[in-house]
Amino acid sequence: MRTTRRASTGGHAVYVTGTSDLVRGRDAVFLTALDAIEELRPEETRLVADGSPRFRTSRLYLESLLRRTPPAGTALSLGHRAALDPADYQLQPAVKALAQPRPRILMADGVGLGKTVEVGILLAELIARGRGDRILVVCLKSILAQFQKELWSRFTIPLVRLDSVGIQRVRSKIPSTENPFYFFDRAIISIDTLKKDRKYRRFLEESRWDAIVIDECQNVADRSGARTTSAGASQRYRLARLLARTTDALILTSATPHDGKPESFASLMNLLEPTAVADPSNFTKDEVEGYFLRRFKKDVAGEVGEAFRERELRPLHIDAGREECAALAAIQAATFKTVERVKHGKGKGILFRTLLLKGFLSSPAACLETIGERLKKLDALDAAGQDAENVAHDRAALEAIAEKAGAVEPAVFSKLARFLDEMRPLLDDGERVVVFSERIATLKLLQERLCAKKGAGGLALKADAAPIFHGALDDQRQRELLESFQAADSKIRVLLASDAASEGLNLHFHCRHLVHFDLPWSLITLEQRNGRIDRFGQPRTPIITYLITRTDDEALKADLRVLDVLWAKEQVAHEQLGDAAMLMNLHDAEAEEEHLAQTIEEEADPEGAFLSPAQADALLALFGTGSEPTPERREPLRLFPDDLDYAREAFEQALGPDTDLIEWHENLAGFTLRPPDDLLRRFDYLPPELIRAEGKKQNAELKLTTDRRRVADALDAARAKSDAWPEWQLFWELNPVSQWLDDKVLEGLARHEAPVIPVSEGLAEREVCFVFQGILSNERGRAVVVEWFGVSYAGGRKTGIRSLEALLEATGLRAGPPNRGGLDQEFLDALGELRRFAVGSARTHLESVAKRRESELADLLDEGLHRLEAWRAKRVAQREARRRKIAEKGRQATTFERKRFEAEKQNEDEIHAERKAWIKEEMTTVDKPFVRLAAVLIKEK
Repeated sequence: MRTTRRASTGGHAVYVTGTSDLVRGRDAVFLTALDAIEELRPEETRLVADGSPRFRTSRLYLESLLRRTPPAGTALSLGHRAALDPADYQLQPAVKALAQPRPRILMADGVGLGKTVEVGILLAELIARGRGDRILVVCLKSILAQFQKELWSRFTIPLVRLDSVGIQRVRSKIPSTENPFYFFDRAIISIDTLKKDRKYRRFLEESRWDAIVIDECQNVADRSGARTTSAGASQRYRLARLLARTTDALILTSATPHDGKPESFASLMNLLEPTAVADPSNFTKDEVEGYFLRRFKKDVAGEVGEAFRERELRPLHIDAGREECAALAAIQAATFKTVERVKHGKGKGILFRTLLLKGFLSSPAACLETIGERLKKLDALDAAGQDAENVAHDRAALEAIAEKAGAVEPAVFSKLARFLDEMRPLLDDGERVVVFSERIATLKLLQERLCAKKGAGGLALKADAAPIFHGALDDQRQRELLESFQAADSKIRVLLASDAASEGLNLHFHCRHLVHFDLPWSLITLEQRNGRIDRFGQPRTPIITYLITRTDDEALKADLRVLDVLWAKEQVAHEQLGDAAMLMNLHDAEAEEEHLAQTIEEEADPEGAFLSPAQADALLALFGTGSEPTPERREPLRLFPDDLDYAREAFEQALGPDTDLIEWHENLAGFTLRPPDDLLRRFDYLPPELIRAEGKKQNAELKLTTDRRRVADALDAARAKSDAWPEWQLFWELNPVSQWLDDKVLEGLARHEAPVIPVSEGLAEREVCFVFQGILSNERGRAVVVEWFGVSYAGGRKTGIRSLEALLEATGLRAGPPNRGGLDQEFLDALGELRRFAVGSARTHLESVAKRRESELADLLDEGLHRLEAWRAKRVAQREARRRKIAEKGRQATTFERKRFEAEKQNEDEIHAERKAWIKEEMTTVDKPFVRLAAVLIKEK
C-alpha cells in the first residue's frame, strides 16, 4: 500500500502498487465505500524458513521494507544525500517546510543562491515521506529544460517536459481528449502554456497533486491593488489559486517576491495558507514568517567559501563623439505636441523625449527605430486629417533628431568601437561573453558588427557564434541557445541577450564575463542580469563590465550621470543589503524606470531617487528573515553498508540467470545495466532523455553509480556537449531502477509472509524476537510516528522491547550470519501462538507511543484552531467596519455592496470549514496503528 486518503465518495481511497506477476508495477486506487478490502492481520502472518545463503532473501526483504518506510519528523533523511554538496542554508527551507502541518513555503533567497537545489532537497524529502508521488513544476519557458535536467541529474526526480515538442510527443501517445496529467505523475510545464491553453487549464482542474512548484512566483502575485493590472497578470494569479487548491505541498520561489505593496506579498502568503493574512493591507511579520525564507549572498558568503566568488566590476566611461553629442543635444532641445508622455509600464509613463534619450543611450539604431514607429503614427493622423499643425511640428522635430542620430554611423559610434576593442582580447583568449541590451535593434547592430569582416572593422565571428536571445523566440529555440551556451564545446562565443534572459538562467558554467552595453534604469533588472554569472558555483571571478556614455557638455552631464549612479547603487545593495529593490522601495522594474525618468525630466540629482542603505535596511524588517537553526540530518536505518552493496546482492537475486544484463565497475562504484523488459516498460512514461539507446529502445543502457562526485562530474561533462544528459545516474532510493529493484526483492517472499532467521549472538538461550514495523498515521493518512522494534520472549514470557538498530548491532544480521538450515514447518507452526501475543505487545507499545504523540499534537491542534478563529474574527471585523462606514454616511448598502458582503462571507465560511476539518484530520491520529510482522529472530541451536 502506498498511502490512504479520505475520498469524496466517503470512506477512504487506498492507493496501491501491484507486486504480483499480473499487476506488477501498476498503480490502482480502491475506494472503501465501493470495494471490499480484506485486512491482512499481522497475527495471521505465515512464518517461513529462508534457505538462501547467509539469509540473503530475508536481509534483502527487510532492507526493501526499510527503504520504503517513510521517515517522520523534520530531520532530513534523504535530500542532503543527493549528488551535491549542500550548504546548511540550502537545507533550511526543507526543514522549515516539513515543520508545517502542510509543507508550504516561499523560497525567497536572493539572485544566484541556488533555489533549484533547495527545491530538489524538499521534493526528495516529500517523496521519501510518501508525499511526492505526483509533482508538477511550473516555470518560465526559457528554463524548462534547465530545471528538468537539474532535478534529474542531482536528485533522479524525473519530470516529463511539456514544452511544444513534449506536448506533441504526449499527443502521439494518448488521445487528445485524455488528460495528460493522468498519465504523467511528474511533469514540468511553462506558466504561459497553462495560461494560454484552456484545455490544459481544464485538465488541471481535474487533477490532484502531492506537490506543486511555481518558479519565479512574483509573476503570479495578485496585482489588483496596483495602478494598472494587465489581463495576463490577473490570469496568472487565478491560475496560481487554482493550482494551490489542487495540491498538498506548495513550493514558491522568487528572488523578488514582493513589489513593495503588502497586498501582493500577502497574496503569495495566502496561496500558501488561505488563512495566513486576514488583512492584506495591514499584517505583521509574525503572521507570515513561518511561510517564507529569505537570505542574500552577504548572509551566506562565510558559509560557502569559494562557491561564491567576489565579483570584479569594470565601469568603462566612453566619451561621446561630436556626432553623438549633436544627437543628444537635439533630443534634449526637442518638444512634441501630439504626444507628451508615452505609456511605460503601469504608471503615467515617461516623456517621449526621455524615451528617445533612453533609446539613444542604447544605440542610434534603437533611437531611429523609436522615431520610425512614431512617424508611422503621425502618418496615420495625417491621413485622417487630424491636428495637422501639431503633426507637422512633431514630424519636423523627429526628422531633425533622425538626421542627427543617423549621422552616428557604426564607424563613429564611440561605445560600439570601445565594445569591439574590449571583445577582441576576450575572444582571442577563448573567453565567452554575455552581452545585455534592452533593445533588439541594438542587439542586431552588435551582431552585425561582431560578424563583420575584420577589414570592415568587425571581429569576423560566424552568425551562429553570436546569436540573439530574446523573449519572442519559441521555447525550442530558447532551449537550444541556452543548452549550447552552457556547453563547453559550444560554438557560441557571444550571447547577445535581451532582458528575457535576465531571470532564472544559469549562464555561469563556462562564462565569467558579462557586458552591459546599455544599462536598464532599474536596479532590479540590473541585479537580475548580474546574477546570470555571479551565482553559486561560479568557478572563476565574475567580471562585469558597464559601458557608460559621458560628455563634457554641462547641459547633458546631469542626464547621463544616472548611469554612474545606477551601477554604483547596485553594488552598494549587493555588498550591504542583498536586495537591490530596497534602495528605491518600488519593487517593480518598470516603476523604477519611470521614477528615474521623472528624476531626469525634473533635472534633479539622481542620488535623490534612492534611499540610504540604513533606510533600506529598515524596510527589510518585514520581508527579511533572521538566522535559522542548523538543520538536523538523520541517516536512515539500513541493513546494508551502502546502496551499492544492496544492489550487488539484490541484482543477483532479481536477475537470476540473466547476469549478462549487468556489468559491475568496482573502481567506479557503479554498474552498467541493460534493463529487462519489465523495467524498460517503466520508462514508457518517463522522460525519453533518461535512457541512452543506440537505435532501438531495446538496446538501452543505463550507467549508475553511488559516487556522488562522479555524478556531479558527469553533469559537468554533459555541459561540454549541447543537449547532452549526464552519462552516469545516481543510484539511490529515488532512482527508478532502485525502486524497481525494491519491488523485485519483495517478491522473494509471498504476500503476508515473514522469515524466521536463526542467529548465533545477540539473543539469550531460547529467546525469540519478533521484529515489527509500526506506523501511526493521522486521519489524512500521513505517518506521524514510525518505529522498527523487536518484541522478545523467553520461556513463553515477554522479556522486553528493543529497537531494530540495537538488534542489528547485537545479532550481526547486517553481515549475514551463516545459514545452516534445520528449521522445519512443525517448529515454525509452534511459534504461531507466541506470534499472537507478540502482536498484542507490539500494539500496546505503539499505543503508548501514540498517547505521547497525541499530547504533542493536541497543542498543535489548539494552536492551529486558535489561529483559524483569529483569522475569521479579523475578517468579520473588517466587513462590519465597512458596513458601519456606509451607515455613517446615512445611506443603505447598495445591492452590489450587499452581494459583495454575502459573497465574502460565503467564501470565508467555505475556507473556515475546509481548514478546520483539515487541521483536525492532520492533528488527530487514527485509533489503530499499522503493524507489520517483518521477521522473527531466534537463537541458533
